[in-house]
Amino acid sequence: MARDSSRPVRRRTLTRDKVVAAAVEIVDELGWEALTMSTLSSRLGVVAASLYNHVRNLDDVRAAVQIAAMTELGAHLREVAMGRSGPEGLRALIDAHRAWATGHPQRYRALTTAPVDRDGLLAAALDANVALRTMLASCGVPEERTLETAVGMFAALHGFAVLESSGFLGDEVELDRIYETVVRGALAGACPDTTRSR
Repeated sequence: MARDSSRPVRRRTLTRDKVVAAAVEIVDELGWEALTMSTLSSRLGVVAASLYNHVRNLDDVRAAVQIAAMTELGAHLREVAMGRSGPEGLRALIDAHRAWATGHPQRYRALTTAPVDRDGLLAAALDANVALRTMLASCGVPEERTLETAVGMFAALHGFAVLESSGFLGDEVELDRIYETVVRGALAGACPDTTRSR
């Protein structure tokens, strides 16, 4: 009997990692809201029910996407931080954040949406937090203030990243000049005695 070609082909090699990787692809291509169990099963070429052998539900998939994105960003920032310190090192981290956010706009949006698994996301953020707080400490920020300084800096950088990726600012302003204004403010808060334009 001929196989019904309209039915998805089951892949016996399906794993949780492959499911999450496919979910990240969907987010990158179609956006966070487009990630559903239906789009995921279609992407993988399996019936939706088979996904539940590897993930609990859509929230489990969304949490895994956010954690994967944070892990990737943290590894990127940790690599950039290697061998650097002080204001120049902090500037390198700031630029690395922008590069990652603009290079993966949909993934960045997913990452900065309300956490589905806050504890898991915080654990995944360890590399990013350590890289930034260590760099802030090298700029002279007291250890007890590195967390609040890091959060304040991220708020400013995230705000710019969202405006840049959304196209909200349009063509009326020069984005790089606005970015430099944001960077100067961020650096002034962490390294008030050594800030200067690049």
